[in-house]
Amino acid sequence: MKKTIFVAIGLTASMLLSACGANDESESNGTTGENNVATENETLDIKQLVNDYSVKNLEAQSASINSHQLVVKNGDDQQETYDLPEDEFFVSIAPFIDQTHP
Repeated sequence: MKKTIFVAIGLTASMLLSACGANDESESNGTTGENNVATENETLDIKQLVNDYSVKNLEAQSASINSHQLVVKNGDDQQETYDLPEDEFFVSIAPFIDQTHP
């Protein structure tokens, strides 16, 4: 129950913070090697990917995020990198009640 509350708080906080960002059509977004202009749908897709890997709706060998990119490594040593919007960031909240990571 506590874990669900912390996940809900974390998702709410990240949605509130992302809502504060400007919606600039010149954002750079996409996979590595591409310099495409991000559309609102692409930005939402990156956010959905982050959420899906966080709640384990999608599986990968590893998925990590930093201030600039979401990096997903598959079992075949393939790596996909998604650039995050320049005017937004990702906040991760670790509850530290029983453990820091699942």
